[in-house]
Amino acid sequence: MAIIITTIFLTIGGLAITNNLSTNSTGSKEMIQLKAEAVTVQHWKVPANKQPMKMAPIDPPGPAAGKKVAYLTFDDGPSIHLTEFLDILERENAPSSFFFVGNEFPNSDKATYQRMANGGSVIGLHSYTHDPKKLYRKKDPTFIREMNRERDKFAEISGIRTNLIRAPYGSTYLTDKQIEETKQNGFRLVDWNIDSNDWRYGPGNSNAVYKNVLSQVNAYEGSDEPIVILFHERKNTLDALPRIIKMLRNKGYTFQAYHENETLHQNFKNDPNL
Repeated sequence: MAIIITTIFLTIGGLAITNNLSTNSTGSKEMIQLKAEAVTVQHWKVPANKQPMKMAPIDPPGPAAGKKVAYLTFDDGPSIHLTEFLDILERENAPSSFFFVGNEFPNSDKATYQRMANGGSVIGLHSYTHDPKKLYRKKDPTFIREMNRERDKFAEISGIRTNLIRAPYGSTYLTDKQIEETKQNGFRLVDWNIDSNDWRYGPGNSNAVYKNVLSQVNAYEGSDEPIVILFHERKNTLDALPRIIKMLRNKGYTFQAYHENETLHQNFKNDPNL
């Protein structure tokens, strides 16, 4: 008799538990799913202090109202001269933008990159190889791949993530497809409207760099149009830079760094969305 009574109670209890699980099956599944999602989010969430610093300011900058603005930009770094450029620019209070080549990253270090970010300079990307035969070839061009690779690598080594880019030799060489891919990948591209041509002159010929910039700046006399000047991290440019900054100030220019959300769209494609 005792065995029979025990069996009855176990059967009734089992039915009650089964009925309860059946009644709340939807809620249980949802709870399990929510817990799984919570674990997933928690697992992949990157702590705030580990996330890459963004170079773009919260408020989109633009040419200062009522002022003549000069954007100084430097390509092909980081070079052995980078810290000397920074010393001059910081002393002159002239924030600028630098466009780095991925293969040149070993020339500098994280401390210098952080110094640039903290000092108001902006870092952009200038491809990994700077090789036009790869970047712009008709079959399988590497332009977008190199920019994506460089963006990720720079964030890894510097703690800074930047979407600002400059195409080697200018955006003239980009196809319409590459321009669209540039936008789709979240990049902001900038060219220039004054070319220092500093690459044409050897060391010790800083005067030629200065005169070349001066002649082009003079063409903007009487205009408030912002100027974006192309330089390279070269010794002759380094030597000419203090004179160029003084000349621009005497002509009424102020200096700003070009950011990835800059309101000025300076590109050879005349694309307001690039």
